[in-house]
Amino acid sequence: MGTIRTEQTRLLQDNGTENIEFFVYDKDGVAKTTLNQTKDVLKQIPSNLSPINSNLSVEYLRPLRDAIKTTTSEDTQLLNKNPNFRYSTFNWDINTVSGEVMASIGMPSQFAVNTNPITGIYCLIQNGVPPAYNNLNPQEKTNYMIKNILLDTPIISGQSIDVSYNYYLHTGLIIYLFNTLQYMSVGLDSTGNGSINKMYNFEESKFETGTFTESKFFQKIDITQYDSWNLYSTEIKCNLTEDETNPHIEVKLFKLTQGQSLTQPLMFYDGFAITQKNSAKKRQHTKRKGAIFTFIDGNITVANDNITGEYKQEETMLSNEINLQNTNSIFGTFARKDRPLSLQQNTLDKCILQEFINDYRTPIKRYEGEFYKDDSDVVPIYFYHKLWVNFGTAVLQEPVSCIIDSLEYNVKQNTYNIIMHIPNADDDIISYDTYKLS
Repeated sequence: MGTIRTEQTRLLQDNGTENIEFFVYDKDGVAKTTLNQTKDVLKQIPSNLSPINSNLSVEYLRPLRDAIKTTTSEDTQLLNKNPNFRYSTFNWDINTVSGEVMASIGMPSQFAVNTNPITGIYCLIQNGVPPAYNNLNPQEKTNYMIKNILLDTPIISGQSIDVSYNYYLHTGLIIYLFNTLQYMSVGLDSTGNGSINKMYNFEESKFETGTFTESKFFQKIDITQYDSWNLYSTEIKCNLTEDETNPHIEVKLFKLTQGQSLTQPLMFYDGFAITQKNSAKKRQHTKRKGAIFTFIDGNITVANDNITGEYKQEETMLSNEINLQNTNSIFGTFARKDRPLSLQQNTLDKCILQEFINDYRTPIKRYEGEFYKDDSDVVPIYFYHKLWVNFGTAVLQEPVSCIIDSLEYNVKQNTYNIIMHIPNADDDIISYDTYKLS
């Protein structure tokens, strides 16, 4: 045995306890006066739990070569919050000019009969569709109507950004509209200090400095479909330089304007989304037992110990190894408290997969049977309990306590059907990581 398992066995034999530290909160999530509480979770077989019905069995599970985790994510990552305006103006900045609010959040059916949003019940409603090219409105790109919150919208260089929204231009079927158009601009905060220092040049598809009133920094959007929902989308190339150390993006949408017309239309917006393409949709992380290479007869050879067992976790969306901008990312650096300091810092994914490789380094021992709880403790057996099979050194004494995999509790009879296995938290077995991205 390695040093860790030897010490675990010694502590069980000397103390007969296993203490776990809990952080204790009440039903409202408020920390108890004593936040850290310690509980002995060890139960012994047969002194605390007596096997009954003569059905205690042992199964040996084959060792593993590979422990595999597969993480899936969407093709794109939503960067802005509240794109469907479900939470009113949260994470949006709607402009006010000369005391006039440029837009509002509401239900379109209250303004136009039988007009419903693409998603949910709310959308952005533009406050009037002004005429273009008059003295009061010489340009449709002077005062923005709505923009996202700059510091809440970080981006990543090298991955294209898509800006899209659904729109519904309601005319009441009196179609005398001409030159309905609006503008969009995209600004960049290179360092995350809250100020725009570059704008997107739509002509050359890149961010650059300059006079930000130039026409190349505005995307002209012609609206030609009326009285139905339509989608507008544009791609923003995001090939930044080394000067962009903490980039954030700001998208401004300006009011829709119209040429000469005989009607006053209504303009609705829904699903205003800023998304960035993910580099990979599926990520398969395999931790394999052994070293990548080994010496055999003086030659470097791929290691192979004839073990073929695989453990595949169910596919998940969460990972500690994907981009931090991804909402599925688990933030932080993780470690196991019982490992040497030099090996402590790691990813959560690697820590978990290493534990599987450790457990299944040799055929793993799994118990199954019925038990009667025969002690004075009024607390039932829970999954946090550890069960030590200890019939004495002369009969059978396991080196460590078992982890409960599943249990069924008969309250009336005070009996349990339990499946449990003996973990192997001994010194880390040598392993290496491989990845497949698609």
